[in-house]
Amino acid sequence: MLKLLQSGSKEKWLFLIAGAFILLNTIAIALEWYWFSVLPLFAALALLAALKLDLLLIAIVFLVPLSINIEDIGLGLGISLPDEPLIIGVFLLVVYKFIIDGEYDFKVLKHPITIAILVNTAWIFFTCLTSQEVIVSFKFLLSRIWYIVLFYFLGVVLFKKFNRISEYLWAYMIPLAGVVIWTLIKHSDDNFSQVTSFEIMAPFYIAHGIYAAAIAFFIPLLAIYLLFGFRIQAHPGLVIAAAFLFLLFSAGVAFSFTRAAWLSLAGAAGFAVLMIFRVRLWQMLSVLAFASLFIVANFDDIFFQLYQNKQNSAEGFEKHLESVSNVRNDVSNLERVNRWMAAINMAAEKPIVGFGPGAYSFTYAPYQDPEFKTPITTAFGDQGHAHSEFLNPLAETGWPGMLTIIAVLLLVFHFGLNLVYHSPIIQVRMFSAAILLGLITYYIHGLLNNYSEQDKIAVLIWGAFAMITAMDLYHKNALLKE
Repeated sequence: MLKLLQSGSKEKWLFLIAGAFILLNTIAIALEWYWFSVLPLFAALALLAALKLDLLLIAIVFLVPLSINIEDIGLGLGISLPDEPLIIGVFLLVVYKFIIDGEYDFKVLKHPITIAILVNTAWIFFTCLTSQEVIVSFKFLLSRIWYIVLFYFLGVVLFKKFNRISEYLWAYMIPLAGVVIWTLIKHSDDNFSQVTSFEIMAPFYIAHGIYAAAIAFFIPLLAIYLLFGFRIQAHPGLVIAAAFLFLLFSAGVAFSFTRAAWLSLAGAAGFAVLMIFRVRLWQMLSVLAFASLFIVANFDDIFFQLYQNKQNSAEGFEKHLESVSNVRNDVSNLERVNRWMAAINMAAEKPIVGFGPGAYSFTYAPYQDPEFKTPITTAFGDQGHAHSEFLNPLAETGWPGMLTIIAVLLLVFHFGLNLVYHSPIIQVRMFSAAILLGLITYYIHGLLNNYSEQDKIAVLIWGAFAMITAMDLYHKNALLKE
C-alpha cells in the first residue's frame, strides 16, 4: 500500500479520495449528518451527466418504476424519489447544454410533431395567465416542460442511435417486471382478491389503474418480440426474456382488475388488425367520426340499453368486465360520469381558456350535476381529476388546449403509420408498430382515466413521441446504430 501511494499511478488518487471520504463520512455519522453518505452517488451522477448524458437518461428511466411518491414534503408540495430530483437536475443541464450552448440538432424543432407540441405548450402557458389557480397552473406547466425537454427533446437526440430505442424500453420494463413479481407475490397472500388489488402495488404505483396502464403499454412490444424477434435480429436472449415478460405482464394486467386496461388491450389488438390491412389514418378517422355521429344520434336508446346492465364490479374476471357498461348502480362508473359532466359544464362556462392547467380538482365542485352525483361524490370536489385525457384539458385549457393535444396525437399516428407502411427497414416498421400499439393501449385507457402528468406514464408517452420523431428524422431509410 505504501509503495502504491508513493508511486505516480492514478490508483493512488483513488485510494486517497476513498480514504478521505471514509474519514469524513465517519465524522459525519458521528455528528448524525447521514445525508453525507449519499454524496458519492450524486457525484457519480454529476460525472455521468457531464460525460454520458444519454446513459443518465436511461438510468432515470430505470429508476422511474421503482420511485416512491411522497405526497407532502411541506408547503403543499409532493415529490417522487429518487427520480424527480434527477429529472429536474438533468432538465437544467439540458437547457444549458443544448439551448444556451447551441449543441442541439435544431432540425428537430422543424418537425411537425415538435411544432404541435410547442403550440400546445404555448397555449398551456397562456392559460396559466388566465387561470383560476395561477400557482397550481405554473407548477403544472413547469412539470410538463421538464418532461418534454428530457423525454422528448433529449429523447430524440438519444434515439438518433437506433439501438437506444430498445435500451430505453427495456430500461423501464426490467424494473417494472420486478414490481409486478413483488405485487403478485403480495397479492397471492390474499388469494388475488379483487378488493386488495386496488392499492397492493403501492408504494411503487399509487393505484391499480396507473400500474395496469404502464404494464399494458409494453404487451404489444413483447408480442412483436415473440412473433418477429429473429426477423428484427433481436438477440435470442431478448426473445426468451420477452416470452417470460409477456406471460408475467399478462398476469399483472389480469390480476390488477383494471377494466380499462383490459379494454385497451382489446383495442390494441383491433388496431393491429387495421395495420396488417394497411388501413390509412384518414380511413380510421372517418369510421370513428361516423361511429361518433351514430352514438350521438342514438344516444337515448344506447343509454337505455346500458341502463339495463345491473352487474356491479365483482370478484371474478367475467362479472368484473361485464360491469364496464353499468351506468345504473356501479358507483365507480357513475362517479366517472359525474366527473365528465362536471368537465363539460366547466368547458361550457369557459370554452376558450378553461379554468387553468391543473386546476380541475380545485374548481370542479360547483359544476357537478346533481343528476349524476353518487354516494362517493364530495361537495368539496377534492377527489382528483376528470378521469379523461381529453375532457381534463378541455376543462382546464379550453377547446384550443384539447384540440392541440389531439393534433399532437394525430401527427404521431400519421408519421408512425407512414413508418409502419413505407419504411424499407423491418426494425423501423416493427418498433413503430409496437410504439403505436402501446400508445393505443394508453389512450383507450385515457378515455376513462388520465395519468399522463405523472412520472410513471410521462416517461412512456413523451419517450414514445420522441421515438416516432427520431425514426422519421433519422432511421426511416437507414439505421444509425452508432
